[in-house]
Amino acid sequence: MKYLINLFPRPKQNTSEKIIYFATHYLRYVLVITQFVAICVFFFRFKVDQEIVDLKDRLHQKESILTATEDLIGRIQEIDSKMRNVKTIIQSQDAFRKEYTYFFSVLPQDIVISNVGISSQNVTIAGNSTTIDPIRTLNDKLVEDAQYKTVNLLNIEKSDSGFSFNMELAEYSNK
Repeated sequence: MKYLINLFPRPKQNTSEKIIYFATHYLRYVLVITQFVAICVFFFRFKVDQEIVDLKDRLHQKESILTATEDLIGRIQEIDSKMRNVKTIIQSQDAFRKEYTYFFSVLPQDIVISNVGISSQNVTIAGNSTTIDPIRTLNDKLVEDAQYKTVNLLNIEKSDSGFSFNMELAEYSNK
């Protein structure tokens, strides 16, 4: 086996030889890497452009859904407000029915009612009875049950046919 050992200094290369050496050994690697990076960026740009187009399509779809349902939402809100109004009316009717049912359930049979005025705050009653006991029973029952916050027997008048009275009931509590 023969060894080649050169102890002489290398001859100086001129600039053109250095450029040729660089071009033949290293420049091809730089060009390949640059082309690879350019191709990667090119494909990445395609991917990003496709995502942008997809997002725009989805945005247009959602905008069209919003415009299509805008009228429906308006009608739903209108129906909702009507339903709330109906609910409050039904609740007030139920409260009135309970108050009406309660009052006529405690009313003795011997009392004849001649006038009843019902408002949201109070009830005024005018009636007649042949004796005072049914009027007293009615007043005591209303005070005892405490369904009304105030029970006022305004007046009792005796006449030839019996007793007439006026009563005012305020603030039904609906227990």
